[in-house]
Amino acid sequence: MSKTSIRAATLPKLFDVVPGDLNLRYLSLDCFDTLIWRNTQSPQDLFADLPVAGGAMGPRRQAESAARVAAPDRHRRFEVTLDEIHAELSPRAGKAAQAAMVQAELDAEARHCFAFEPTRQLIVEAKRRGLKVIIVSDTYLSEKRLRALIAEVGGADLAAMIDRIFCSCEYGVGKHGGLFRFVLKELGIKPEQMLHVGDNFVADLTSPRKLGIPSVHLLQFDTQAQQRLRMEAAASSMIDPATRVTVPVYQPHRAQIALRGDGDPVYAFGHDVLGPIMHGFASWIREEAEAMEAASGRPVKLLFLQRDGHLPAKAFAALYPDWADRATEATISRVIAVAASFVDEAAVRRHMTPWLVPHIQKTLDKARICARQLLFDEAETEALLEGDLAGFGKRVMQAHNLKKVLKRSAEFGERMFRHLRSLGVEQGDTVMLIDLGYNGSVQNAAEARLRKGMKLDVAGRYMLLRETTPSGLDKKGYFDTRNYDYNVLSTVFNSISVIEQFSTMSVGSALDYEADGTPVREAASVPAAQSDCRERGQAACVDFIRGVGTGFVRPPRSDDSDSRRRAAMGVMSRLLLMPVEAEVEMLKTFSHDANFGVDDMLEMSNLEAAQKSIRRRGFFYMRNAQRMYLPGELQQFGLPLNLSVFGIRRFNLELAKGDVDIDALQLPIQVYGGGESAAKTVGAHRTADGFFRAIVPVGKGQFSIGLFLGRLFQFVQFEEISLQPANSLTAEEATPVATVTDGMEEVAPGLYRIAAPEGFMIVPAVPSEEQMLLNLVFRPIVTRAEAQALETRQVA
Repeated sequence: MSKTSIRAATLPKLFDVVPGDLNLRYLSLDCFDTLIWRNTQSPQDLFADLPVAGGAMGPRRQAESAARVAAPDRHRRFEVTLDEIHAELSPRAGKAAQAAMVQAELDAEARHCFAFEPTRQLIVEAKRRGLKVIIVSDTYLSEKRLRALIAEVGGADLAAMIDRIFCSCEYGVGKHGGLFRFVLKELGIKPEQMLHVGDNFVADLTSPRKLGIPSVHLLQFDTQAQQRLRMEAAASSMIDPATRVTVPVYQPHRAQIALRGDGDPVYAFGHDVLGPIMHGFASWIREEAEAMEAASGRPVKLLFLQRDGHLPAKAFAALYPDWADRATEATISRVIAVAASFVDEAAVRRHMTPWLVPHIQKTLDKARICARQLLFDEAETEALLEGDLAGFGKRVMQAHNLKKVLKRSAEFGERMFRHLRSLGVEQGDTVMLIDLGYNGSVQNAAEARLRKGMKLDVAGRYMLLRETTPSGLDKKGYFDTRNYDYNVLSTVFNSISVIEQFSTMSVGSALDYEADGTPVREAASVPAAQSDCRERGQAACVDFIRGVGTGFVRPPRSDDSDSRRRAAMGVMSRLLLMPVEAEVEMLKTFSHDANFGVDDMLEMSNLEAAQKSIRRRGFFYMRNAQRMYLPGELQQFGLPLNLSVFGIRRFNLELAKGDVDIDALQLPIQVYGGGESAAKTVGAHRTADGFFRAIVPVGKGQFSIGLFLGRLFQFVQFEEISLQPANSLTAEEATPVATVTDGMEEVAPGLYRIAAPEGFMIVPAVPSEEQMLLNLVFRPIVTRAEAQALETRQVA
C-alpha cells in the first residue's frame, strides 16, 4: 500500500484510497490518540488528578519506569499493567489503597477522554463494508478496562462495533516488539487482510509494514500546530503554578485543530489561536448574561463595543444565533464615552485633577487634548491656554466654562442615546457592555450618563480586566483577579495589542454622532493589506467556532468552563509571550491605532530596531522595554530570551544588572583628565550576535578615554561609540562621538584592522552639564591570541 499518512479530516474516507485488491477482512485501529483522545496536552497530564501530595505527575512517571525496568525479571515480559505501576507508586500502602489509586486513574481517564468522531465514522464505514474492527493498543490497561473506557466515553454502540481488543500488557510485548504477530495468529488471517491505522509513526506504520500489514499513519497535527500546542502547555505552566501539579494542561481545542485542512499561516492563526480564545470568551459571556437574568428576572441586552468588540461579537453570533435579537455591536469609543461623561461639576473636576495639582508635569499638547475632550473648540482652547499653563485647570473650572462643558456633554449624551435606541436599547433596560478590556475605561466614563439619561442598569464584561484603580462598578473579566494575580494580568496586558489588531474592524475610530445617532468616524488609516489579513484571520476564527464539537462523539466531562478558560489563557499567553516565527512574520508590517482621539499609528514591531537595540544594550535593558510587541521582536533570537522575559514579568523578579550582565572580557583603557592619566581595565558584557558592551564613566565630560584595542584584537567591529547621561542608562538612543585612532585601519564602516599590539583609539572629552557615560559596543572578529596561534601553526 503506497499511502503513508492521512489527516483527521479525511479519515472517514480512508477506504476510498485503499487499493481494491487487498481483500481486507479487518480494520485495525490504535486506541489512544486515534480512537480515544484526551482533553489534555499530554497523556501524562491526567496524572495531575491523582491524590498524591506535591503532585502526582513526576512520581507516577517514575513508578511506571520502575515497573517497566523490573518487568522482564519479575514477570518475563516487557509490558506492565496499571496495577503493577501503582504497586510501585505506593509500595507500602496495601492492596486496598493501591486499588483505590488504580480506580482514581481510571476515573481520570474517563473524565478527560473522548472518542474521536472521524474515527467513529471510519468504523461505521468499515462495518458497512462488512469488515470486522479490532483495537491494537500499547497500553497498561487490560482488555476489560479498555473496553469499559471506550463504552463510557464513546457510548455502548461504539464499543459494540469493536470485535476484538488486543492490549500489549496482556501479551507482554508492544506493537514494535511483536504484538502484531499475536494478532495475526489469533485472528487466523494473512497480513494483507488487515488494514491498521494509528498515530505513532513507528508503532503504527513501520512495525506493521515490516510484517506485510497495510498500514496508515494518522497525522494528528501539522508542524506549526504541534509547536503551538507544546508551547501552550509551557505557557500554562508559567502562568499557573498549579498546572501539571494538581491541574492538567487542558486543550479542548485539540480535536478541532486536528480537523483543520487549510495550512495557510493566517488561516491557521485565526483558527487555532483566535478560535479557542474567542470561543471561551463567548461561552463565558453567555453564562454571565444568563446569571444576570436569573438574578434580576429581567432580560439582558448585550452591547459589543466597536471597534475591538467586533470579533467577539462575530464569535458570539456564530456560537449563539438564538441570541441575535438581543446581542449587537454598539459604537461607543473612549473619545465618545469621555465626551458624554461630564454629568456634573464633580465629574469635570475629577477629569481636571491632573491640571489642578501643582506638581504634575504639564505640556501644551496635553492641554489641547484635554480641552478637546471637554468639547471646547479651537478658538476656546487657545483662549484657555493664554497665560500661565499652570492656570489652565482653574480657567476651565470657571463658571462660564463649566456651564459650556456640562451643556455640550449632555447634548453629546443625547446623541449617544439616539444611537443606542437605534440598536433596540430602551429606557430602563439592563445592558452588558462587552469589550476586550482592560480597565473598562468606556464603562468608567459613560456609565453615569447612561444611568442618568436612560435609567440603564449597566454591567461590563471584558476578556481581560486589570483595573489600575478599583472603580466599584459591576465589572468582570474572563481573565481577572478572581483567577489570576495582578502580575499575570500585567504580563499578558503588555502585548495585548496583538489581540486588538485581530479583533477590530476596518473603520476609523468613532468621534461623535449625527443628530439621529449615526456614528461619525475619522478616516480609516490602516493599510489594505493589514485589513485583509485581519479579516481572513477573523473568518478562520468563526470557522473554528462553528466547528466546535464536531471532533467529539461525546464531549469529555472535563470540557467545562474552567478547562476552556485555562486553555484559552494558555493559548493567549503563548501567543503574546512566546510567538512562533509564522506569527512574527504575519505581524511585522502591522500598525496599531491607539484610539485616544489622536492620529498616531504605532508600529507593532520593528525587527531591525530590536536587533540593533539588543546588540547595543543587551538583555538587561531590553527585558522591560516599552514596545508594542517585544516578544515578537525578540523571537528572532530564540525561545530562551522570550522565556526569560516571560519569567521576569510573570514573577515580577527584581534583578540587578550584575545578576544578568556578567563581564566576559576586560578592556584595557587609559583615563586622561586633570593633567593626570591612569591605566585601568573596564569590564565588557555580552549582548547579542557576538557583541559586547562596555560602559565607562567620564564625569561631566572632563575625561578622555584611550582604548588599547591592539592588545586584544587584530580585527574588531564597532556598533556604537556614544555618550549618554548616567541617569538614562536604559535609554536606547545616545549621542555618537568622534574618535581618533593610531595604528588602526578602518577597512569597512566600523570594522578595524589593527596590525600591531600598540594600535589604539582615543575618545576625546566632550564637556557636559551632566554626569556622562561612554558606551562602547563592539564585536571581536579576530583576537590577537587567535592571530598569534595561527602564525605559530603556519611557521610550524
